[in-house]
Amino acid sequence: MEYSYERFLKGIKCFTGESILMADIGYETVELYKEEVDERYFTEEEYQALPNVCMVTAINYVSEAAEEYLMMDVYDETQMKLFKTIWLKDGELVK
Repeated sequence: MEYSYERFLKGIKCFTGESILMADIGYETVELYKEEVDERYFTEEEYQALPNVCMVTAINYVSEAAEEYLMMDVYDETQMKLFKTIWLKDGELVK
């Protein structure tokens, strides 16, 4: 299984062309109840399928061009699988 930070580093390379290190990023993993998850990043079907408790890994980076990138991996911990990946650039959905 590929870790979230590995996919983030590859994604940033695609978005910006920059090769960065783990030391260049900020990250955290939090447990959120379904009601705390922002619905606008999910289709209605995806939101309905979310487990009651999600693990969310958020990773961010500010590029040399001062663009802020954020990737959020939403996990269904009960089934031990990645539910969805959300990419934002300067607060706007990009992927």
